[in-house]
Amino acid sequence: MAGVAWGCQSDTQPAPAIGYEYFPLEVGQYVQYQVEETRYALAQPATSRTYQRRETITDSYTDGTGETIYRIERAVLQANGEWKADSLMTAWRTTERALRTENGVTEVKLFFPLTERQRWNGNLYTNQGEKVFEVAKVGRPLTVGTQPFEHTVTVVQQNDSTLVALRRLREVYAKNVGLVQRERVFLQYCSTPDCAGQGKIDYGIKQISTVSAYGKLQ
Repeated sequence: MAGVAWGCQSDTQPAPAIGYEYFPLEVGQYVQYQVEETRYALAQPATSRTYQRRETITDSYTDGTGETIYRIERAVLQANGEWKADSLMTAWRTTERALRTENGVTEVKLFFPLTERQRWNGNLYTNQGEKVFEVAKVGRPLTVGTQPFEHTVTVVQQNDSTLVALRRLREVYAKNVGLVQRERVFLQYCSTPDCAGQGKIDYGIKQISTVSAYGKLQ
């Protein structure tokens, strides 16, 4: 198995190397997404909505280990045209890793240098057990939504499909932009004798976030 990266290693601030440009960090940088979301519940019709979400790097600070940590504000566009802050996250890079903390959970989003079939433990900094992330594609051109990107990286965080459930997590990063698409699918299928194996959804969520704008605030 090529490119396996497990365990804790000494981390320092990154120097230029292949892959860092897929996880850019700069105060003022923002990416806006169109989010298409469908929720399923038992004995109820599915509910769908489409909305705009924006993630903006608002500030940075140096932690006790000397790492530069970037604060990210997530906001959702309201019906009145105003952006309403929704949550706060942090992100940072080290020599070997790109990390992001969201809802109190830190994940290793990328592992450097980026190579196809590279695998690592995304839960390295948590106590939630091993979770294998894998790079499926590196440096590939891809049109995301209506926007073409010359160089992208696709990371598969989970892709488990059975007769009773579907669990799929996938992220696409573009050079000098960062995350441009995220797919989250958690579906539980009916497993009673009358509908087992028919793909009938009992409950779950399907959410796809696709870049709609990006840049740097002046």
